[in-house]
Amino acid sequence: MTEPHHSPTPWPDARAIAARAAVKEAAHTAPVMRPLSEALGQVLAAPLAALTDLPPFDTSAMDGWALSGPGPWRLPTDEEDQGHGILAGHGEAAPLPDGHAVRIATGARVPPGATAVLRSEYGTDAGDGWLHASPAHPVVLGQDIRTRGQECRSGDQLLPAGTLVTPAVLGLAAAAGYDELPTVRRPRVEVLVLGDELLTEGLPYDGRIRDALGPMVGPWLRALGAELSGTRRLADEADAVYAAVAESSADVVVTTGGTAAGPLDHVHPTLRRLGAELLVDGVAVRPGHPMLLARLAPVGPEREGPGPEDAAPGSREPGSPEPGSREPGSPEPGSPGSGSSGPGSPGPGSREPGSSGRGSPEPGSPGPRKPEPGDSGPGSSGPARPESSGNAESPRGAEGRRSPSGPARHLVGLPGNPLAAVSGLLTLAEPLLRTLTGRPAPAPGPAPLAEAVQGHPRDTRLVPVAFRQDMAVPLRFNGPAMLRGIAVADGLAVIPPGGAKRGAEVEVLDLPWSASATGQAMDTDPAADRSADRSAGRPAGGAADRSADRPADRQGGRAAGRVTDRRATGRMAGRQTAGREDDEDISPQEGPA
Repeated sequence: MTEPHHSPTPWPDARAIAARAAVKEAAHTAPVMRPLSEALGQVLAAPLAALTDLPPFDTSAMDGWALSGPGPWRLPTDEEDQGHGILAGHGEAAPLPDGHAVRIATGARVPPGATAVLRSEYGTDAGDGWLHASPAHPVVLGQDIRTRGQECRSGDQLLPAGTLVTPAVLGLAAAAGYDELPTVRRPRVEVLVLGDELLTEGLPYDGRIRDALGPMVGPWLRALGAELSGTRRLADEADAVYAAVAESSADVVVTTGGTAAGPLDHVHPTLRRLGAELLVDGVAVRPGHPMLLARLAPVGPEREGPGPEDAAPGSREPGSPEPGSREPGSPEPGSPGSGSSGPGSPGPGSREPGSSGRGSPEPGSPGPRKPEPGDSGPGSSGPARPESSGNAESPRGAEGRRSPSGPARHLVGLPGNPLAAVSGLLTLAEPLLRTLTGRPAPAPGPAPLAEAVQGHPRDTRLVPVAFRQDMAVPLRFNGPAMLRGIAVADGLAVIPPGGAKRGAEVEVLDLPWSASATGQAMDTDPAADRSADRSAGRPAGGAADRSADRPADRQGGRAAGRVTDRRATGRMAGRQTAGREDDEDISPQEGPA
């Protein structure tokens, strides 16, 4: 069946739709309390308010003497006081009489009556029992005393919700009295790599090529704050793709390849079978225009109503196959991807009330519906559409519906070409995961171009750039199937339709490496990732599989500030599905962007 023509979504609109797609799910996600030792790289789910004054009492900022009144000051005669004085970690000392001084250590509690602290290097003890201040450093009232509450008072808000937990945040939280922190639950993401032509190890041969996306996409999603539940490699078989998506329990399913309209592109048919709602179906961006974003029905064990298996014996729905028969290529009942596991089992095609998800359409009818102006819900504006009744019949060919017993899931479909997939990650996956992880939107990062960049006549173009003397230098190797440019890039420059001249200010999408560096410690167990990294008909755990479990090799990107004189040490990556899905109008040949 020929796919209906859809007008691609403008690139800025696609990012906005993705950012709003999971607002409801994010709002209803309960925070996770994590001990400080496990909170690094997480995101605060609530504001951090001080549980105590900081400092909690007046303390000495320096080693020296606590003074009372003007000098010179009488020193204590007691041998113990002369030797050590007041040390940190001790209780309140005896009041200090006027005109007296006592030794005090940094961080020690200042005794009652003290008016200042004199640093050791600024005072002179001649041994006659008197302390004198250096004439070059006269004593000022309150000097070198950290007064109680100087940094904050109990109840003061220290950090807002959405703050990334860095080592400094952990230190502040501990000082403010916290043993554990409320953090945003990381969304679970599963990666499905599609393609019969992909190899997990060794060199290309007989028309087969290395899988570049399996090792790359999972760590990239971790860097965006997700918890990777696994990477699975699937053959180009419709039922295998359908079963993998339908059975996934992840909050977000990310597929690579199969998003166009070719004979082996099974993502759109799978979404129709599942009754998914297409939020974005193609984006006006190069590379990566076949990318998509869909809302999947919640995973729930209850069915909304009787299905075909509940019908009276001998009866069937109009257009359904005869009893005991099945459509060619469909799985056996009870097998993975069949949509049922026996009587009373749930059907895989559920949707939320009010969504436009439907089952398989009539031949020649449109596919899953995209949001239009006037729709409501994430990624749309205007009056709400009437909600669909729970008893509404699905079109013929629907695989069934699940009850909306949980939050909706989402599917991000990435093109199969490597740089096109990176474009999809930054266009759709990053805004979606940003909402689910509670992170604030990054501030725009414009930069002047060091040289002119050719543009697409109609679409936005994303071009890898590196920063040199605060200018964005377009990099070579920027074709849709290439990774050599992005491997040494600081970001992707957003080139408007028609191109941009030298010196033009363009937005630059920063890569997440520096922002995610602290989060690498909180990645999921690599062993668990390996066990979930299954290939269709091939053993897991090859070289490419293992590389997917390691943190990203490069952490040279800079989310804040520009880096100068970066070394161009890019590594050649294997081409993936070159020309299969990304019919670029701009030649990907080598040369300046």
